[in-house]
Amino acid sequence: MKAHEKEFLSNIEDLKNTFNTIKKDPSFIYNPEKPDGAHLINIRSVGDGMVDHTEIMNAIIVPEWAFNAEFFDEKHETAKIQFENYYSDKNESLPQNMWQTPVKFVYDYCTYDYTIGDFSENLDNYSERFISYDEALEKFQVYQEKMIEMNKLIAQAKKKENLSPN
Repeated sequence: MKAHEKEFLSNIEDLKNTFNTIKKDPSFIYNPEKPDGAHLINIRSVGDGMVDHTEIMNAIIVPEWAFNAEFFDEKHETAKIQFENYYSDKNESLPQNMWQTPVKFVYDYCTYDYTIGDFSENLDNYSERFISYDEALEKFQVYQEKMIEMNKLIAQAKKKENLSPN
């Protein structure tokens, strides 16, 4: 087993069990307002020029036709496009209910930057896509190593603070 893989699998265990239950249920209706998922990475860091970099990774259950997690848009316009394109590409007729289709288990990875204090809705370097298990595990491992290093630095700073004379 790879470094941090046990923890990674532990984080998605309940979600995998949910997926295994609902994927066998033809009457299951997906609720885009309450998706089943597990947070794996959520990093926000400030760099040069007060640019906030965000990196998010979740394991989620989505309809089989979902190309990426952008289908969660408020009015489901992107969902309708992804739904229609998926079945058109397969030369299949559309199911009656776009939310009552088979589901899949995916890892969604999203990154973007924005300038702090810029109140526009534009995000720079935006990327959002589904990634493989191996890529998700690799990103999780890097994240865990960064968290371990950061916790060490915090502990050292606290130790220095406690040792310094007041």
